[in-house]
Amino acid sequence: MKKSFLLAYSDTLGSRDRVKEFLEAMPEIIHWRYDMDNSFYIVSEKSAKELAQEIRIRSGESGRFIIVELETYFGWLTNESWYLIKEKNYKPKV
Repeated sequence: MKKSFLLAYSDTLGSRDRVKEFLEAMPEIIHWRYDMDNSFYIVSEKSAKELAQEIRIRSGESGRFIIVELETYFGWLTNESWYLIKEKNYKPKV
């Protein structure tokens, strides 16, 4: 079953481009997007623990981050981000 996650990370994990490289190389990641500094929204069928373990390996076991499954959430995001979190898919282009 697809689940939505929030990945928040410190600069010690790497630049946004470096973290994007991790995510793009991980077959466990179905979709991802960002619209805030040092965070990504992720869709996967894996658990937060499994995703964290894989990111830890890819980072060379350096840097700080947390992955949280999004079950109850409130905030102010773009329509595209809300769609990804709720629908577990990219918002269709019109």
